Amino acid sequence: MKDVTRMFKVAPYLHEIVECARSHFSCGVDDEISLKGRVDCGRGRAAYALVDLKTDVEWDQFKRLVEQASVPYLDVVVTSRKTTGREGDRELVPQLGT
Repeated sequence: MKDVTRMFKVAPYLHEIVECARSHFSCGVDDEISLKGRVDCGRGRAAYALVDLKTDVEWDQFKRLVEQASVPYLDVVVTSRKTTGREGDRELVPQLGT
């Protein structure tokens, strides 16, 4: 797992975060990518929960939640899975010859 910090002058749109993640992790068009926002939901003591960031509505709700936190910090967890090609529902993975 890598920690990557990106600074924006204004809060970015969800599609900008997705583009940034795809570019940074060299994801192809067909590669799967998942974004989750980390939210501090503790009172006094830190307790974190991950929320899905699949739509603009979820992204806007996440930003509003973070604005109310004691430390307003947009923390997004990106998970990517590379695919090389698909045939039906089966993933094709290149094999190395011996």
